Amino acid sequence: MQVFKLFFKIARSKIFIGLVYLVVFLAICFPMVRSTQEKLDFTDTSLALYVRDEDHSEASERLIRMLAKKNEIVELENDNTKILDAMYYEIVDYALVIPEGYQDRLSRLDDESMNHELFQSYHMRDSYAVAMMRLDLNEYVRNVRMKIAQGIPLSDALTAVEDAMDKGVEVKFYVNEEKTFVDENYTQDFAVFFQMMPYILIAVIVNVLAPILLTLNRKDPRNRIECSRVSISSYTVQIFLAGAILTVVIWLVFMLGGMLLYGGMYRGTSCWMAVLNSFIFAMVAAMFSIFLVSFNIGATVVGMISQIVGLGMAFMCGCFFPQSMLGAGVLTAAKILPAYWFVKANDILCGRQMGTMKDVRLCFAVEIGFFVLLLIATIIKKSKK
Repeated sequence: MQVFKLFFKIARSKIFIGLVYLVVFLAICFPMVRSTQEKLDFTDTSLALYVRDEDHSEASERLIRMLAKKNEIVELENDNTKILDAMYYEIVDYALVIPEGYQDRLSRLDDESMNHELFQSYHMRDSYAVAMMRLDLNEYVRNVRMKIAQGIPLSDALTAVEDAMDKGVEVKFYVNEEKTFVDENYTQDFAVFFQMMPYILIAVIVNVLAPILLTLNRKDPRNRIECSRVSISSYTVQIFLAGAILTVVIWLVFMLGGMLLYGGMYRGTSCWMAVLNSFIFAMVAAMFSIFLVSFNIGATVVGMISQIVGLGMAFMCGCFFPQSMLGAGVLTAAKILPAYWFVKANDILCGRQMGTMKDVRLCFAVEIGFFVLLLIATIIKKSKK
């Protein structure tokens, strides 16, 4: 087993590269994986709100009380500079000014009052919460004026609208259990760890395995091996065995790191299927390394190719962004890459995409197909050489 021992003697000098990637990867994933027990839920938006009432009427005071039920009212001095500072430092998300004459214009339905802006608002940046605040204010004004148009006095109209808006809407998430995985042991938060796995496996395995193989393929080591009693078949078997063991060790290190984020041993079918998915992709990454080495290129070029391929697949296949946010054209092109099928299987397992176990097995089969394709291409390349 001389070749086997030589392989791991060279591998010891590459351990530092893998450890750097591991530490950085876990440091990135740790804040993203908040809790494995967190469930998908709905919460209403809330803002830190500053309100300046220049009307001091019944309508303006009741509006402020209604806004305070869903938002935090921040008290500030009536100074524009201090208000802007508060918004800049994100002490206040939204500043609302109720100008003088608000109640009078709200209660009148003539063209001039209907077209007049009832409020003045200020915010630093657009967001979903800011848009919802505008919608809530517009809905409130529209409903009050509708009540007044029906002949209801202003005070009663305000009461009716406040009661209606206080009721709210009960939100329930519909889950098709036949086509969607529901597993509390494998949440979408923790699935982020596996979602980013294709990039990190390509980066680590290629940058650790390929330089070792390139070193063994250099002229002097190769001549010494050929002059020894080691046959070509024995040499090939030992190289493949050592490469497989090294790949499994790297994969196990990342799985152990995942356990630190998970809080113990993985639980549930979906979680273990995700582990199997990562193992298949680790084998694909190892085969990709061997395929690169068959071209007899330098270690620097191998590193560049691994980064290009890893980052390209990560952005196109949904490792860094959910596949639901990517365009149809991008996803169509990504189907020719193994990371697309890895991420798709992971999304189905955590419930982010609809699918069944049959769809997951199909993704696994496609990934294995990429492994076989790379293996055949490597054999053809070696046979020509």
